[in-house]
Amino acid sequence: MFAMNDYKEKGVILVVDDEKEVTMSLKGFFTALGYDMLTALDGTEALNIINSIKSPDLILLDVRMPGVDGIQILKHLRNSNSKAKVIIMTAHDKEIKQEVENIGVDGFFAKPIDLSKLIDRIRYVIDDPKRDTRVYPSKEKEDITSKKTPKARLLFIEPSPIVYGFTCGFFAASGIVEGEYETKVVYGDEDGLNHLYDYQPDIVIMYDSLFSMDDTKELAGLMMKSSHKPKAIILHGLFPKTDSELKELEKEGIRYCNQNAMDDERLRISNQKLVDSVAKECVRQGLIKNRGDDGSR
Repeated sequence: MFAMNDYKEKGVILVVDDEKEVTMSLKGFFTALGYDMLTALDGTEALNIINSIKSPDLILLDVRMPGVDGIQILKHLRNSNSKAKVIIMTAHDKEIKQEVENIGVDGFFAKPIDLSKLIDRIRYVIDDPKRDTRVYPSKEKEDITSKKTPKARLLFIEPSPIVYGFTCGFFAASGIVEGEYETKVVYGDEDGLNHLYDYQPDIVIMYDSLFSMDDTKELAGLMMKSSHKPKAIILHGLFPKTDSELKELEKEGIRYCNQNAMDDERLRISNQKLVDSVAKECVRQGLIKNRGDDGSR
């Protein structure tokens, strides 16, 4: 169930952002989805790549960067008649949205970015290079995002955006999980209980090495006793547990998913393990339908 597609290389994407964690997270995530990824941490490095033989099909471009900024790169692309598509990613949406649309862009996302919508836009933009995907200021934009209403709310407690991008970010990919999930992620030692009350997730997913075994069991116990207790808690990590450790976790209502992987192919397989583990629990709880139950693929 929920079999992952056999992804092949779909295009070359250049990520340009001076925030290294954001850049590496997006690189890892889209590499696992089958794209050929390039990265640049400043505008000068980006221009060197753009002007080389590695000219990308799509550029995910931040705006506010030291030195050569995103606006200058965008103007260079348009003045040079580059065929590269450009999607802007910025925290300064109100300040520059009109400006970049007047120059010419193929998508605009305000940070923090909704990964599921970004994936849908990238697929739409790259799928047909001849298609006019430019966002016109005077034209109402086509809504190409998924129309499905999420049925299961997932709360991820992860150590960093990089780990989230490499693993849990897969839940935002509608082609893999059919858009059945609404996701929220918190990092490090943020108070998961506060988010439990605010977000009221159906499933809580925690990274194994983030807490000690005792702290994990204590946090799970508090969650399961709260008035907004989740229907299930799933712990995921790279190292197998002993039988005694698994029994300890089960006593607290925690399921464990081992994601041991080293290369890209095994990474995809391990991510599918987590997708399937969460999906099975959600199907069991009646939160989502098993693919095929309603005649869908």
